[in-house]
Amino acid sequence: MKISYREIVVSSSLVRRLRYLSQILRLVGERPLNEDIFVSKLKDWSNTQANSLENYKYHTGTIHSLEKKGMTLLSTSYLDLTVKFGLLSKISNVYQLTRIGRVLLSLLNDKPNNELNSLYLDHDERIFYIYQILQQDADTLLTIVNMLQSLENPSLKNLQKNFQQAFLDRLKAKISTSSQGHIVNRLHDRQVEVTTEWKKPEGYAAYIIPPRLHWLLDLGLLDLRKEKNSFIYQLTETGQNLTKTFQKLKNPNISDVTDAWFSAQFFSDISPLMISAPDFRQWQDVDDEVRREACKQYLPIAFNEFRRSIPKIPLTQGAMYLCIRLVTQLHILTNLGDLIQWFQEPRTLENYKYEAKISARENESYLVRRHA
Repeated sequence: MKISYREIVVSSSLVRRLRYLSQILRLVGERPLNEDIFVSKLKDWSNTQANSLENYKYHTGTIHSLEKKGMTLLSTSYLDLTVKFGLLSKISNVYQLTRIGRVLLSLLNDKPNNELNSLYLDHDERIFYIYQILQQDADTLLTIVNMLQSLENPSLKNLQKNFQQAFLDRLKAKISTSSQGHIVNRLHDRQVEVTTEWKKPEGYAAYIIPPRLHWLLDLGLLDLRKEKNSFIYQLTETGQNLTKTFQKLKNPNISDVTDAWFSAQFFSDISPLMISAPDFRQWQDVDDEVRREACKQYLPIAFNEFRRSIPKIPLTQGAMYLCIRLVTQLHILTNLGDLIQWFQEPRTLENYKYEAKISARENESYLVRRHA
């Protein structure tokens, strides 16, 4: 079985509010910025959000609540997380948007930056973030999700106490499932690291678990309640339904995600859980005229946002933008693979003809536009 290993190392246990990542992308826009300017702008923005924090249900992870040195450290940690999520690239202390980061920024640009509470995520942000978190960090996140389901008392203390063993169980299950030698070797190396180098496992877990719990809280996948001197975490109905979509490894208690699932099922499986609507339509169930009209609304926007000089845009970038826009605006459920396959045949929309040009290298595949 083809599997991947997905884990990011978080530099601070306080990088908890996903909306900070959205604001970082708004700050960079189309202009690369160096770290000092970024940190200053992020501090200023956080200071203006004090009222939003008071009205938000989770009061941790904000920059302005720390002393001066802590503000700088947490600001750089949020920048680091944005890079690890694949939304920014860093070259010589200068940050600029990646292709996938441009997708999120385009979604954000369609909305005003004066929400009643700037820490709440919109539907399209929630879909985007759960996609990207699972892409980059599924092995860590799903270890925690599995623990939330299996522990009798999923308090923060118990989660941290049991994390090392749960993570080792996951690595063992993936080793026994994988058919790829290089992945098995990587999993073995991580297994040895976790076993021999984590001298105080609960101390390591204290850096790993709290950020992920709060990402899940921001996404509406988790609830917490206070009992005596501890917080108890519990998956919401949406969170429970989401876990049912994941593939099981040879260990039936351990779930996983695959590249094939991201391409063929993610958006149609997950989007209905993140958006409450009674009238979803599947891409394969609507006729070509409906598909054309839907794409005609948002393809010009995608080309305006992602095109550089010649009339083409990266295929995965354009398809991801369309998948999110079609479900949030038109309630049409489609996947990356569906759109890529559909555009392999030239499609005439108004005055243009669009066609997917596929390469063995994903970052060299494009959606091409030319006059009809």
